Amino acid sequence: MKNIKFFNLLIIIVLALTYNVAKSQTSYNFSDGLNTAKSSGKIAVVGICIPGDNWCGKMDAVYSAGNISGLLNSNFVFIKLNAQGTEVYKYNGKDYKASELAKLFESTGYPSHAFLGSDGSILKFKYNGELQSSFSGYLEAGDFEKLLNYFSSGKYKNTDLSKEL
Repeated sequence: MKNIKFFNLLIIIVLALTYNVAKSQTSYNFSDGLNTAKSSGKIAVVGICIPGDNWCGKMDAVYSAGNISGLLNSNFVFIKLNAQGTEVYKYNGKDYKASELAKLFESTGYPSHAFLGSDGSILKFKYNGELQSSFSGYLEAGDFEKLLNYFSSGKYKNTDLSKEL
């Protein structure tokens, strides 16, 4: 009887782990993500956060939501960047600390999201008529999905994001 209980418990644990792995998105460090975006021709989403920040933690849960995770994995290359990080990455021929990249992408709060073309260029967009390099602030899953669709559809080229959110 003990063997049956143990076996059932083991199956439950394996199923729970499989479910969590299946719904998580793949994330890259900055260098690997840029290389993957280039080779795949996909847009890179740079999730810029600070470890231990409450809103960044909530955003991590959004990234793992089933529909968001699916969009990130299929249409984008997802890069996580620590805005306080000291790791050095090469970008556009220069070396930058992770914290310097966060500033370069004009992050004004955390979490923030910058979008890069497959060539590494910053995809600028308008929000309330002003040209932006990143979108700062926590977004619920539905709004984050709208943000992802805005970039994957190419609307960032000619539509103000404020009309989409």
